[in-house]
Amino acid sequence: MKRYRFRLQRLLGLREAAEQDRARSLGAAARAAADARELAEASARRCAEAQQQIARALGAPLPAGLVSNLAASLAHIATTREVNAQASDAADAAHTDALTDYQQAHRERRVLQRLSEIRRDAHATEAAREERRQMDEIAGQVHRRQQEQP
Repeated sequence: MKRYRFRLQRLLGLREAAEQDRARSLGAAARAAADARELAEASARRCAEAQQQIARALGAPLPAGLVSNLAASLAHIATTREVNAQASDAADAAHTDALTDYQQAHRERRVLQRLSEIRRDAHATEAAREERRQMDEIAGQVHRRQQEQP
């Protein structure tokens, strides 16, 4: 019997490479999303701290220029917080897309791998049947020879 050979092995190899590439992309997207989330949380903390500082400072009489500077600083911190929150949302969306791509690549590879396993099992079953046929034929020949001899 011929040795088993999966005809789509090259395609399976390409699918495995694509899955590994998507896994690397997923890892990079996960790291970027975590970094962006961390930056957004830090910006939110800075904004809350600045608001508390301004609230404490406004309890006493302040020069008008200082109040104006505090308001401008708070506006800048709030804008930075919003930009970082949007960047975090975009990074989360990119992570979700990368996860979807990875899952698709995994399914595509798994389909071919499962097909290979099924065909390998069928080949092994057929090889076992062929071996049994040959053994039965040999046993039949031995039995006939024994009956032919007096």
